[in-house]
Amino acid sequence: MMMDIMAILTLKVGITIAARKYDLDSASPFQTADILNLQPVVKHSVPVCSEAKDLVETGKVQLAEGMLTEAYTLFSEAFSILQQVTGPMHREVANCCRYLAMVLYHAGDMAGAIMQQHKELIINERCLGLDHPDTAHSYGNMALFYHGLNQTELALRHMSRALLLLSLSSGPDHPDVAATFINVAMMYQDIGKMNTALRYLQEALKKNERLLGEEHIQTAVCYHALAIAFNCMGAFKLSHQHEKKTYEILVKQLGEEDSRTRDSQNWMKTFKMREIQLNAQKQKGQALNAASAQKAIDILKSNPDLMHAFQAAAAAGGSGSSGASASKSLNAAVIGDAVPRGRGIDERAARAAAEVRKKAAARGLLIRPHGVPVQAFPPLTQLLNIINSGMTPDAVDNDEAEAAKKEANGHQGNEPADSKNEPPPKSGKEPADAKSEQPKSGKDDQAPVGLGKGLASLDGKKQKTKPKVAA
Repeated sequence: MMMDIMAILTLKVGITIAARKYDLDSASPFQTADILNLQPVVKHSVPVCSEAKDLVETGKVQLAEGMLTEAYTLFSEAFSILQQVTGPMHREVANCCRYLAMVLYHAGDMAGAIMQQHKELIINERCLGLDHPDTAHSYGNMALFYHGLNQTELALRHMSRALLLLSLSSGPDHPDVAATFINVAMMYQDIGKMNTALRYLQEALKKNERLLGEEHIQTAVCYHALAIAFNCMGAFKLSHQHEKKTYEILVKQLGEEDSRTRDSQNWMKTFKMREIQLNAQKQKGQALNAASAQKAIDILKSNPDLMHAFQAAAAAGGSGSSGASASKSLNAAVIGDAVPRGRGIDERAARAAAEVRKKAAARGLLIRPHGVPVQAFPPLTQLLNIINSGMTPDAVDNDEAEAAKKEANGHQGNEPADSKNEPPPKSGKEPADAKSEQPKSGKDDQAPVGLGKGLASLDGKKQKTKPKVAA
């Protein structure tokens, strides 16, 4: 116990006394001769500027209220005072640079924000060292600012540096590491690498559940980020499930009247509505495909020779014949046209067509008088269009008649055609004008406010709706 007292006197008071047994119960246990040395406890004083501190606190309040101009003025004045009192290389100066960078970031001046953040990074590296959490956070903020300038690769390199320094200073199992994982996932999500983003988010969720608990607010933030990621991938059911978990946690921690809880409830309604819309589109597409298939079946049933021609072409055509030659062979087989033999004509298809023509002639079907034209059956490409688009042959013929009428009225080939009056292209792809005129539901839908401004950018990329098939 005596040794502990001597150590406390030396470290805290700075007095070195002789090592002997003292009578601590007496009125004066120590004498002047017992003092061997006096040690300075403080080598240098740390100046505290109360005026600059008050300016910084007032600037924080102005920044929280969204008054960026007033906050920038207060932080700039505090920065000037601290440089004169403490010098440029000081932690308080670095804090002012960080707040200035935040103000410029919210004002949209990314270049100025990066410049101020770079100052803070240099000061923290020299004053605190590389293995300090504040230095790692400086790299993380710098990465977010670069991401705001769409320099995602450079931002990811800074995030990698931040993760390395956090693992050195705090270890891999730390809540700051999980928060950094969420930021990295946001960046990968914005560049379209959803699988990588999901891995980071799932790892962040595991860390938060293990370190903070399953009902912590930061765990709810992870669930919300996962919901937004699944929303971007079109998995609205999973989005609703994760957002429901977020809502349950926020209700327990903050209550139902909190703004973040109400925002989460709005997200749940949005995901549920999108899930219902997606299911309705799927059911409509299935019904349309069933109707188209039934129309194709009815056409084939009403024309048995056309069905035989299809079967013969499928059996004898092979994979090397093109769609045009197969369609020509089928037309020849049905209406009795002779297929000229030559280069590029499939001999097996021609023989099959001749056999079908002979059988049709023997049964007395499709006998063609000389000089009388016969209406041909729809070619293969037209029949495939009927099956894919659900149109009847009459509708296709009407569209072709409209196109011929336009050409007769004087439309030139080099003039751009109106996408609204054109028949659907046979390739199944929509023209560029039609794509540009379609409204994007992702941008038109007013998304509710998320659990913070950092996660609101996760909803920037919405799932693009597929172009509807023309009914």
